[in-house]
Amino acid sequence: LANWMDRTLLRNRVAFRMAQATCMEWTPRGEFVEVVLNGKHVGNYYLCEQIKIGSNRLNIQDNYEDALEKTLEKCGYLMELDNNYDETYKFITRHYSVPFMFKDDVLSDDIFAAVKAKVQGIEDNIYNGNFAAAYEDMDIYSVIDQWLIWELTMNHEFLDPRSVYYFMNGNGKLSAG
Repeated sequence: LANWMDRTLLRNRVAFRMAQATCMEWTPRGEFVEVVLNGKHVGNYYLCEQIKIGSNRLNIQDNYEDALEKTLEKCGYLMELDNNYDETYKFITRHYSVPFMFKDDVLSDDIFAAVKAKVQGIEDNIYNGNFAAAYEDMDIYSVIDQWLIWELTMNHEFLDPRSVYYFMNGNGKLSAG
């Protein structure tokens, strides 16, 4: 991760350390690196683990390893909110135009439709002021933790998302992380 927008060079590390102390399912580990290319300093970066489903990463059901039946209950999905909108399986929510993209292949059109409907249902409930119904399908504690970390590190990612991650484990709640 490039630290070029952060003059302190600390925000990424602080955000990840704070996230490790929350209820979020998994947070990447990383280290600072100074990159020198052909004798020229090209920047300070935070070299960290890639976000992906795995037993030593985001430990949720894996589409290929766990899903013998192509049902939503047997699949876990990692989704990225990213305005680049460059993945194969993706959708934009109706009211707030949030770009959700699946980081892995989707096993069936039915599963894609079910995940999209669940996410859209959460947004519909928030839009209509029915917060209790939205929270039934969303892990509100992980979303609160994410929001607090963003506020404390002055991260305004929600305004123009580029790498915001959410996941669903089977037909469980939509969770931030």
